[in-house]
Amino acid sequence: MSKKNPEAPNPNEFEENTEISPELELRNQFTEVLTQHGFPDTLVLSRERAEDVFHERRIRMMDYLKTHQPQSVRQLAEELEVDKGVVSRDLQKLSRLDIVELEDNGRSKAPRLKHKHVVVEPVI
Repeated sequence: MSKKNPEAPNPNEFEENTEISPELELRNQFTEVLTQHGFPDTLVLSRERAEDVFHERRIRMMDYLKTHQPQSVRQLAEELEVDKGVVSRDLQKLSRLDIVELEDNGRSKAPRLKHKHVVVEPVI
């Protein structure tokens, strides 16, 4: 896992008078509605972040991880027939966006999806 940035604020700590941006509030409400309608554990991405995620190779990777549990990045790369370096960079990007996590299983890292659902915030 990555090292924590000592200057980054703790997302679980809020000051009483902290204002939440309207975009973040809308995304939070959208997440709550999805949960209430049978979609728990849903990550809602902003449109800007979605552009980094939703291209054919990464979608294929996420689809594969929904039904398979490769024991390493190398195994995932072999099964998808994609260069290991490309898969590693894609997984790092997806990890920064909170879509995947890399479980340490001793000698290697096993890629796993972190959420059951990933959606993009409404356009309008």
